[in-house]
Amino acid sequence: MKPIVTWVLVANTRNVSVYENRGPGKGLVELSDMKFRPVKADLPRDKAGVGHSIAGHGLSAVEQSDPQEKLDARFARDVAAEISLALGNHKFNRLIVAAGPHMLGLLRGALDEPVKAALIGEIDKDLSNQTAEAVARHIEQFIVP
Repeated sequence: MKPIVTWVLVANTRNVSVYENRGPGKGLVELSDMKFRPVKADLPRDKAGVGHSIAGHGLSAVEQSDPQEKLDARFARDVAAEISLALGNHKFNRLIVAAGPHMLGLLRGALDEPVKAALIGEIDKDLSNQTAEAVARHIEQFIVP
């Protein structure tokens, strides 16, 4: 009988690691080919400006965009695309995502429907600095025979 393979995606906006579990009591193995790091953002050199209104005596401000937020969203989309590709190639059957609130929200919005269907659990916590054994303790409630 073929084992049910569960991937555990451990993420924050600076790095993503993927662990594999092949059943209860089997522990987690980190997949070295499934590590991701984002591109660094070029921070704006100037502050947003203020201009005079052409309609009178008022002032208007120019909103400063956050390049890091755009890069975080792109990073989440890139990771989600790789996870979707792996699911399509039958590399795993089920998925658990552990990420801090910001990255978890970005990933939720980026995952496609087949990956969402394979998603069996979410952990709203950044576990990226934890060992594989510590991550395994956090996800054991989702691993069933």
